[in-house]
Amino acid sequence: MTNPPLDERSREVLKSVIQLHIATGEPVGSENLARALGRTLSSATLRTIMAELEKRGYLEQPHTSAGRQPTDEGYRVYVDSLMSHTLLSPRDAAAIDSGLRTLEGSPSQVMETASHLLSHHSGKVGFVLVPEMGRGSLRRVDLVRLPHPRILVVVVSVTGLVTNRIIEVEEEMSQEELQACANYLNAHFSGLGLATIRARLLELMRQEKALYDSLLKSVVAVGGRAFSAESEADLYLEGTSKLLDAPELSDLARMRALFKTFEEKGRLVKILNACLGRDGIRITIGHENADPDLRQVAVVTASVPLDVDEAWGIGVVGSTRMEYARMIALVDHVARALNQTLKELRS
Repeated sequence: MTNPPLDERSREVLKSVIQLHIATGEPVGSENLARALGRTLSSATLRTIMAELEKRGYLEQPHTSAGRQPTDEGYRVYVDSLMSHTLLSPRDAAAIDSGLRTLEGSPSQVMETASHLLSHHSGKVGFVLVPEMGRGSLRRVDLVRLPHPRILVVVVSVTGLVTNRIIEVEEEMSQEELQACANYLNAHFSGLGLATIRARLLELMRQEKALYDSLLKSVVAVGGRAFSAESEADLYLEGTSKLLDAPELSDLARMRALFKTFEEKGRLVKILNACLGRDGIRITIGHENADPDLRQVAVVTASVPLDVDEAWGIGVVGSTRMEYARMIALVDHVARALNQTLKELRS
């Protein structure tokens, strides 16, 4: 059953409780809250309002004698309707822009730097999530002969990301034959998404001409393996040890489970993908995380739409007691700067 809207007084009390708890890390008592509100409401009145907010699921009392602190539902109301949005400080914005836009390296170096900047400026875990090769678009492919039956396939996406993989083929091929295959693939498939390329290779394989044309036969054999769907997303992660700095995450069993999740790349990629929205910033709080081991943390993410087929994700992961307005401003700024930097690298 959906809670009815809060009246203005309850909204102000909930907002103040959350802001005090974020600032101090401690449950908020009525006396401290009264001081924060400038004594506009008595301690007795505040206790009554907080008791009602607790009854409605927005606050909780960790101990009988303690004050109250926000629940995941309370944070959700705060983020959606109570929080004042802010801009990243000019100093932090300039440091991020300088850290990214002065790079002249590969996209991998840029993404590693971006994850570091996110972690450094948030004090939390920073990440950059690059989609699997199969969701990108092709700029160029190179084929390098290795001892039979292996071939090195170097795929460069339109965003400049380089992916290397080794495939095996039945028939031995010279480097000249491989170069002819690569030339054909680049001439006919450059700019296309890899799923489209696979579909066209299947169509080519069905054509009778491919049975008799040695080049097309080689293109189908090599291309079919080079652009197979067997790939995984890449994840750049920085600052997992910073989770130890959050006192609310001090439970040893929960912390052990959380660190185990961060060690399992495939599982973590799946979790972070689920947190990404199609556009703009998305905040996933506590129990909104599908994975039970991440229900003590919040994830603030942004998509980076580098081309039609390829959207990357960035974000921060920390305890639910975080400065949401600042994290949103940080993630949004890094997403914009990263997008610009990668576009400049490929131009």
